Amino acid sequence: MEMQFSKGKTIVHIIIYVLLYFAGDLLSSIAFDLLFSMIGLPIRGLYSILRILGCFIVTYILFWLYTTKILHLKMKDFRITSSIRKWAVLYAAILPSFVVICYVIIGSPIVTISNPAEIVIAVTYSIIAALKAGVLEEMLFRGYILKLLETKWGKPVAFLVPSFLFSLLHLPSMDELSVAGVLLLMISGTLAGLMFSLVAWKGNSISNSSLLHAIWNFILVTDIMHITTAQGVYGEPVFSIMIPADNVLVTGAGFGVEASIISIIGYLFVCGAVIRMKSDQT
Repeated sequence: MEMQFSKGKTIVHIIIYVLLYFAGDLLSSIAFDLLFSMIGLPIRGLYSILRILGCFIVTYILFWLYTTKILHLKMKDFRITSSIRKWAVLYAAILPSFVVICYVIIGSPIVTISNPAEIVIAVTYSIIAALKAGVLEEMLFRGYILKLLETKWGKPVAFLVPSFLFSLLHLPSMDELSVAGVLLLMISGTLAGLMFSLVAWKGNSISNSSLLHAIWNFILVTDIMHITTAQGVYGEPVFSIMIPADNVLVTGAGFGVEASIISIIGYLFVCGAVIRMKSDQT
């Protein structure tokens, strides 16, 4: 079914999808907090795993219900399909590998967790957390928002607006606000958003950007590896890379290495490589 929304309704639908994204997290948190206030769990860390899995399921159902029952559209109308391209797998491996190698060269890698049971919990949680963020954020930004804007205002607006909003969404994650830190986050976040948008659009499916996003998060954002200036500040990852704190371009200032010049170079490389490729659009 072709989307035929007015400008006003398009904006309303975008706002509703954003609210559904946050509602999924809120509803699942309330449900799991209530449930596990009455039921004890035998394994430390199991609550976090179940809670984030519940958030994924609840949010996906809310997205699906609004799309199919309210808008009377299909998920595939928003490029929400499971069609993964080989080139997306390649870039999903190249991008985090490039960043990690650069930081291994300038930093000091160490093994933080050595207990096998703790490693299993950390890896399990990290996989689910990476998939949750990768899939749900891509559904929202590169699925619903991009497609709605593209249909009404064209590709330039559809690529730039959600990419800028994507950077704004990460502002609350900053440890401390500074001019340099905010600028780095806005530049890196917008570039990362453009990269994900290009990957989703070129592959004609958010599964491609979700893969790139999830693997990036798994390696660099979850408890698998922390690239940081101070050990133990952000929990206990399996691996850590200690880096010097004297250059905000390397540390990413208050947000972290995702906003660093090294990551920015990686985003630019993937953007340029994907732009040069033939589109899978029909």
